Amino acid sequence: MAFFENFTSVIRQKWLDYVQANRTWLELQMQQTAVRTPDGGRRPSSFLILGVVNALEPKLSNLMVPFYQLNPDEDALVEVLGLNFDPEITLDNGGGATTIRAEEADVAPLLPDSDIS
Repeated sequence: MAFFENFTSVIRQKWLDYVQANRTWLELQMQQTAVRTPDGGRRPSSFLILGVVNALEPKLSNLMVPFYQLNPDEDALVEVLGLNFDPEITLDNGGGATTIRAEEADVAPLLPDSDIS
């Protein structure tokens, strides 16, 4: 379980870094499509979040197939990955510091490379 908590912490930080760098266009996108969050805020669509975090952390794709087989609901996957929160609220309240910075993920591999084609 510690592995998954560590992994989701890294994904969360990478997502926050991405939102920080892309706030302008994400705000425009969310004027059209936004999802309410449990913290009283809003976030981009689950499809957008899943696409971005899979691009930011390619090894996440090793988990996406079994996740989708268990539950193909994209909102549930965002919840499982710990990304069902308003990133603006988190960033405005001090950046949502985690124990592992996104830059550190490049130093220590999170998942083994797969030879599956």
